[in-house]
Amino acid sequence: MTAGDTVRLSSMVQRTIVVVSALAMLLFAVPLAVVVGGLYRGEAQEHLARDAERSRSVLTPAVLAQPSTIPSVLPVPHEPTVVIGVYDGTGLRIAGEGPARADPITGRVSATGVEESARLGSELVTVVPLTEDADAPAAYVVRAAEPYALVQHIVWLTWALMAALALAVLGLAAALARRQARRLAQPLQQLAESAAALGQGDFSVRPNRSRVREVDDAGRNLELTARRLGGMLERERAFSADASHQLRGPLTAVRIGLEASLLTPGADLRTSVQDALSDLDRLERTVLDLLALARDTRRATECIDAGALVRDVVQPWSRRLADAGRALITALDDELPGALVSPPALRTVLDVLLDNALTHGAGTVRVAVRSADQTVIVEVADQGAVSYTHLTLPTNREV
Repeated sequence: MTAGDTVRLSSMVQRTIVVVSALAMLLFAVPLAVVVGGLYRGEAQEHLARDAERSRSVLTPAVLAQPSTIPSVLPVPHEPTVVIGVYDGTGLRIAGEGPARADPITGRVSATGVEESARLGSELVTVVPLTEDADAPAAYVVRAAEPYALVQHIVWLTWALMAALALAVLGLAAALARRQARRLAQPLQQLAESAAALGQGDFSVRPNRSRVREVDDAGRNLELTARRLGGMLERERAFSADASHQLRGPLTAVRIGLEASLLTPGADLRTSVQDALSDLDRLERTVLDLLALARDTRRATECIDAGALVRDVVQPWSRRLADAGRALITALDDELPGALVSPPALRTVLDVLLDNALTHGAGTVRVAVRSADQTVIVEVADQGAVSYTHLTLPTNREV
């Protein structure tokens, strides 16, 4: 993932978060705006209905009998923009303000005797009958009205505040989206760079933790893969180094033995061939042990007879040491416990130690196997400057 890919991913994440936030706000804001408009209109109608009810309460039969006294007894509306008018059954305004003749809503209320509210042109109107008998025509009605523009002004102001709040929320969502996009894009870029480095042979890659679970899981898996590949490479290198060291001795022994048989008059060729075959068997076992060690990623162990394995390993070395004019002594304790160790690993180590004793040591070589403190100890010693090495193997005994 390049820097350009990171920028595109970051932009895509930001856009997605902002678009989803905007859609969510629209889904809630549009119905809410409709409800708010209806709420303000209903509140205005309730105020008009209260003003009309207050006027109806003072219009007694005595007051209605003298229409000239009606304006003086009508209560003041709750808002100066509200106009109150009183109409008789013929639809004629007899007091207050409003149209001289009854409008459709006023006529309906006069005919049915049922209170009604509606928007008429630029006004919001509420009409109540003076009679309480809903089944009889109303002789008089009270009409309360106010400009609908006032209600619209309050609704638009509320919608503007809601829109401003929505824009503020979108701005906050955009800021959070930018932060979240960086939090996601940068770890992914680092993960891609680590993968590229691993592909180029850098097995030391260790992606930084981002606190994003999925990215961290991928980073841990990449780190585990790098370690496994690095371990495999180290084992291959160790195999190459060990093979060159471990195979040189047996090959040299086979070559020397065969050349000596060819150059020595009257040499027993059958014995030389048998010795060569024995050395080749040892060489084959050494190759198999090295391959097993190179492929053994779990370092599996098994319970083995360490004494028998040591006897098997030192047998060909006795002849090689004897050819060099040196002796090899083997000392094994009786009733040795089983040792928990990888047989190829133990054979390889013993071959290395005995080869070092032959090449760099002096005098008699002594190999001893003994048990002590729930362990099996294998000792290799000679009379040279570096004369002693021991291996401590765990046993299958419970402590």
